Amino acid sequence: MHLNHTNGFTTNQLEKVKKALKMTTIKSCAYIVIFLFCGTLVSFNCYNKETVAEPLIGKWVLTHFYPTKKDTFKFKELATFQIESAGMTSGFLGCNKFRTECKTHRDSIHFGTILSSRKFCKKEYMDLEDKFKSTLSIATIYTIQDNTLILFDGKTKLAAFKKQ
Repeated sequence: MHLNHTNGFTTNQLEKVKKALKMTTIKSCAYIVIFLFCGTLVSFNCYNKETVAEPLIGKWVLTHFYPTKKDTFKFKELATFQIESAGMTSGFLGCNKFRTECKTHRDSIHFGTILSSRKFCKKEYMDLEDKFKSTLSIATIYTIQDNTLILFDGKTKLAAFKKQ
């Protein structure tokens, strides 16, 4: 049995201790990395749950769809929606009520799945509702100027709303 000068351990014992320490260090580092990753996810998730941009909060009334030459809808002023600070959005489409979720980040906007009542109405109301819902579902960017909200799909203007 060969004794090492380090604390009276044999060479085999010393090697086993080194391996155990090495594995413990690797495991500790792995746990630290996982802990930091989870902490980052939690903080990022909390950051993304921030409220909607202040200027968006309130009631909006549809004024027109783009291009305006093709906007032949009557009763547009009946199509309204309210955005709450937590992002919940509800509105009236001229015949049916709807609810969805609104998320924003800088100038980007996203409306979730639109849930609506299912009353059947005159064709002009139903057409307006279909156009309104499709506009919200494809909107990706917004701007607000002079109390007018304009929704875009990329660079394409979709609709304009006046704040009430």
